[in-house]
Amino acid sequence: MTQANSALSHANGVLRAHHLPFRLRVGHNSRWVSVYENLPGRRVRERAVRGCSCQDDLAIESLCFRLVSEARKQPDASLEQLLSSQAGGADAPSAHLPPCWPEICEAVVAFQRRQGVNMNLVGPFKGQGYFCLLPGDRAARESDVRRFALHTGDSLRAHLADPLEPLVPVATHRQGFRQKREVVSLLRRAGFGAIAPESLSEELKGMVNRKKVALLQAGESRRRIPTTEAIQEWLDLVMEDDPLWGWAFAMVATYGLRPHEVWHIEGLPDENGLITIGVAARHIKVTKTGFRAAVPLPVEWVDRYQLGGANGEQRLEELRQRHVPKFVNEDGQPFDPERDLVKRCDNNERLGAVCCHKLHSSDARAEFELPHKLYAWVETAPAQGKKKAQRRKERCVPYDLRHAYAIRARETTTWNYADVAAVMGHSPEVHRRTYLSEISGEQTKASVVRRLLQGGGEAAAC
Repeated sequence: MTQANSALSHANGVLRAHHLPFRLRVGHNSRWVSVYENLPGRRVRERAVRGCSCQDDLAIESLCFRLVSEARKQPDASLEQLLSSQAGGADAPSAHLPPCWPEICEAVVAFQRRQGVNMNLVGPFKGQGYFCLLPGDRAARESDVRRFALHTGDSLRAHLADPLEPLVPVATHRQGFRQKREVVSLLRRAGFGAIAPESLSEELKGMVNRKKVALLQAGESRRRIPTTEAIQEWLDLVMEDDPLWGWAFAMVATYGLRPHEVWHIEGLPDENGLITIGVAARHIKVTKTGFRAAVPLPVEWVDRYQLGGANGEQRLEELRQRHVPKFVNEDGQPFDPERDLVKRCDNNERLGAVCCHKLHSSDARAEFELPHKLYAWVETAPAQGKKKAQRRKERCVPYDLRHAYAIRARETTTWNYADVAAVMGHSPEVHRRTYLSEISGEQTKASVVRRLLQGGGEAAAC
């Protein structure tokens, strides 16, 4: 019956994520929710919570939050003590005031730290983050989250300091808006769906889709995918001018890496050209998707740009010294190999931004960018009164090298896209929906010829 109640299922997921021994269920022959506590020796303790109806999603969410909050304040308290302290003399959790921002911020940071993923998302919840600056003497509201998601960070801070300052809408097609959407999702996963409902996420997603539809109708490409020849010519120039960044971008292009993954290469190219990223241990997750092996494409670039051997070791060490990865434990403290088991990287977003600024960024200083720029041809919709589509050159960003790898694999190999997705570190669905969406008609034709005609001929010969 718990599976049928989405609020109960979500609440139990939050309790499980916080590593608490409690679960919420519908009581037998009762309309009230019961709290089960798993005890040692496979024993179970149950307590019905009168006033918390199994049909009241807000009451269930409030009960879940109070269990998490009181368990963190009183880690050794029994179930009866937690329920009595949260009831404050009454049995109805609905009588409690909704949570305020200070306790929400503390709970969200703790929740994400236990997950061991992307601590960059908790920026608005700690230090001088936006939600930490909101009044702590009132209940948190959905309007607070909506205001955060729809406006720029600078205008939000200015508006807090002076309510007469206008709020500036955020650009919905930029990376910052995607991170805001992820923050809303994080709030909901941490158990605060009342102020970050699914309907808000769907509304924000629809705003991105409208932008995407407008771009497609205008004939605009979401990505500027450079050709293999253009990448090679550009890498040759960069290697001559700046060998360190030439090596780093050659790694991204040859193996289809995310920019920050260059810092986390554990095994340089072996006799087959394969590299390994991260460490094959569940408690060590220094990249977005954990450990994997990556395959070079084309393999000739491994020797052409000296990606392995003594040169590769020297460049990797130099890169790590110039821009240092920040490793932390599960509590966000500096990682100590003698003390800690869990290891995460806390500044992957910053490391990736360094690569972006080196190649192309409107926020970078001109002297920081590489002197040699990478361009790709882009087809746009015909101009007014014209029948023929227009073509123009546009600057590329580091992630375009990763997309170029995916298309190159589709165009020049017989690998299926599930295998390519595995070596690139994402799911086949993400690969099909995101990475193959930019493939052109000619590239699709070349892929069909190679996979069905040439591949079929070789199969028949075997």
